[in-house]
Amino acid sequence: MRPRPRRGFTTIELMVTLTVFVTLMLIAMPYMGGFLQSQRIKNASMDIASTVAFARSEALKRNATVNVTASGSNWSKGWSVVTGSTTIRSYGALQNVSISAGGSATSFSFSGDGRMQTTALSFQLQPTESNTRQQPLCVTVGTTGRVQSTKGTCS
Repeated sequence: MRPRPRRGFTTIELMVTLTVFVTLMLIAMPYMGGFLQSQRIKNASMDIASTVAFARSEALKRNATVNVTASGSNWSKGWSVVTGSTTIRSYGALQNVSISAGGSATSFSFSGDGRMQTTALSFQLQPTESNTRQQPLCVTVGTTGRVQSTKGTCS
């Protein structure tokens, strides 16, 4: 009778695999912080864009004025979409992202015809962490509700 071949890993194979894995992780970790910060900024800009689209569509649907208001006069702490005295949707604070509106605006509104009642508005999004090389992002909301994002500071 022949002995059955053993299945599985040897200790040496396991140690070599773990060494390669740890080496690759040590190389990749410094790049993860910048990637995560970049994604936070992009997600915040998409949140603003989706809020504008939602507020405009609600204004058209209800044929009423819909307001988007910063929480506690600071966009970084979140914002709410409100019509009359009814809050339709709320957005929470964003981590490690600073949002400032041009002209220190704390709200904007869409009328029942879907147009902004105020002038165009710009939001500057930037990381709160000082050790990042992430560029700020400027999100501009036009009077028709069109949202445009550009890299760099708002002018």
